[in-house]
Amino acid sequence: MTSRPSAPPLPKPQHPAVAARAVADAAHITAYIWARPLDPARHGRAISQLYSTLRDLGIATRGLARYQMTDIPAGPASPDFPRHVNASARWLLNTCESLDGVLAAEGMGSLPDPDEPGAVLCQAARNAILAWRQPSGTSTDRDITIKRFITATGFLSAATLGLAAYAPRHRAMDLQAVCAGLAEVTAYLMTAIQAAAEDASPGNGTEPDQHPAAGNKLPGDHDPQSAEPDSTA
Repeated sequence: MTSRPSAPPLPKPQHPAVAARAVADAAHITAYIWARPLDPARHGRAISQLYSTLRDLGIATRGLARYQMTDIPAGPASPDFPRHVNASARWLLNTCESLDGVLAAEGMGSLPDPDEPGAVLCQAARNAILAWRQPSGTSTDRDITIKRFITATGFLSAATLGLAAYAPRHRAMDLQAVCAGLAEVTAYLMTAIQAAAEDASPGNGTEPDQHPAAGNKLPGDHDPQSAEPDSTA
């Protein structure tokens, strides 16, 4: 009796900061490509790829909120960083639902070109789910990861605006809603970085600055703040 071949081992997860860089790089290239007019089939495929990317990044970001620090003594951790990162995850998941009626990219079958920028972006977001599931590292590693993720959200906003420019009116409105949601994601991530920096300051007993978005509250988010979101770099 012959034994069945064993399944190949799962790939080793990327370092969290490496995964964030991959998402940012893929989003940068995708924004450049999506700024040009696309034929209807490719434009529809790009919107499906955007949907899948937002959904997978929302799932992945939940893991970033549990980042385990290796250079800080054990003790009660401040709730500010995970609270803000979890809020950004909720915004990502909520934002992808703005694309009403869009089929996820993986439901569209094989791609004419699996190396096209939108497909690479989808894969980078999917890889982030595994890379960010149980993240750990130094505080510097964590901050680099979040800053690269902020860069990625800026490129995703640019990519979305490119699609909106050549979309039918009803879809363009959906894409504008995606851009608004990504602004909230960026604002919460920036606040998370600021909160982490203040927590690390010796003897700092002040409260972190408030989240720079106003009047937009998600289910489960009991801490709406009161200023305009910062623009992405």
